[in-house]
Amino acid sequence: MIKRFLLLLVVLGLMLAGAVAAQDEVAPTVALGGTSELGPFLTDAAGMTLYIFTRDEPGVSNCSGDCAAAWPPLTVEEGAHPTAGPGVSGVLGVIARDDGLHQVTHNGWPLYYYMEDMAPGDAIGQGKNDVWWVASTPSVGLAASALGPVLVNSQGMTLYTFDEDSGGVSTCVGGCAATWPALTTDTPDALSLQPALPGVFTAGARDDGSQQIALGGMPLYTFVGDTQAGQTNGQGMGGVWFAAQLPALSVMASDEFGSMLVGPNGMTLYTFGMDEQGSGASACEGDCAVAWPPLVVPDGSTVAVSSDVMGDVTTFARPDGTTQVAYNGWPLYYWINDVKPGDTTGHNFRDIWFVALP
Repeated sequence: MIKRFLLLLVVLGLMLAGAVAAQDEVAPTVALGGTSELGPFLTDAAGMTLYIFTRDEPGVSNCSGDCAAAWPPLTVEEGAHPTAGPGVSGVLGVIARDDGLHQVTHNGWPLYYYMEDMAPGDAIGQGKNDVWWVASTPSVGLAASALGPVLVNSQGMTLYTFDEDSGGVSTCVGGCAATWPALTTDTPDALSLQPALPGVFTAGARDDGSQQIALGGMPLYTFVGDTQAGQTNGQGMGGVWFAAQLPALSVMASDEFGSMLVGPNGMTLYTFGMDEQGSGASACEGDCAVAWPPLVVPDGSTVAVSSDVMGDVTTFARPDGTTQVAYNGWPLYYWINDVKPGDTTGHNFRDIWFVALP
């Protein structure tokens, strides 16, 4: 009897150990893979390549319908939180899609598969139409935050600028540099940027011989007070430190129009003749908004604009709860058939869509 009891205890112990091991071996939602050609990039647990769509914005998917059929979103069950495998840095999150699915995001960017990838390691979608790219962790990228989209380093940590700097030269040394570590690169050639990230990024020598990355002549830093990716604890520190943000609205030179308004992804913005100027409402919803995605910002965030945007920039709530940007009272939109920055294929479409001019 005692032997049988001891044997039962052993069997139960083995079953419990097996259950614990199985729980520990639950596959992560997002893993780190890659190829010799493209380097490291994000995959699902099975090794299938994940992509970002540069016509999305952090926290917003602009791929639905036929687009989502070709580029299926990486999803989780409602209420589930995605998990990261070894080596995956940054912040994983979830957004609710219009089709009712719950899509996984990395640093706010929705993640997708490509229907033509058949096996782990396939990356056939890389560079497709100049708007689809493998989801990687570049030296500088754009991520979602409580302040709106901010620049982050390869670990997803918020980047900052120092108002005392100018011309690409850092004045933050010694104790300052201990609190605000410079974002550096081994060589300028080693600097990697998120695809389609607008702005001029350079690398300049610091006094210690390292190469610090700068945006538009403003050196970039992290903050020791940020202990996790996604935090922005350095914002406004001393009235001189600010999270580095790309303007939601800026001006691009155009051979055809002289200049035109573009969004943070550098894509052309349009106005809709069926809207009523100054009404604080959009007449483009449903299928219209799929073809003409509105320029939106996180609710309650400050709309950053470049210094050459001189008109009145406002926001209003759309029926779906998102916050759309308007310029001089006109709601702003992208056009789904524009492929790359500078494209203006939506101008004069049906005589009611027009390139937004500053």
